[in-house]
Amino acid sequence: MRRLFVTAGLAVSLTAAAAHAQPVETFDRKSNGEWVYEYKDGRSDVKRERKPGEYKEEIKHRDGVSKFERKADGSWKEEIKDGRCETKRERTSGGEYKEERKCG
Repeated sequence: MRRLFVTAGLAVSLTAAAAHAQPVETFDRKSNGEWVYEYKDGRSDVKRERKPGEYKEEIKHRDGVSKFERKADGSWKEEIKDGRCETKRERTSGGEYKEERKCG
């Protein structure tokens, strides 16, 4: 009888492990160098997007989100939200750099 319970418990745990969310990865190539890449594994979501002269990236995880954006003129912007804190960094096409942090 004890062997039956051990075998049943093992079968249930293997079934639960197999039912865990499998990673999903997609890559969509468009015309003129444009593409979109997405990856989702249940713990984090990643999305990267490329257009001529522009690049965007967004990563979502349990406690926050990070976003990055770059443009053709050389400017870029980054936002990171981690728990209750938020950091914003930015560089303009003229070379000016700004950084702002907030925790609350």
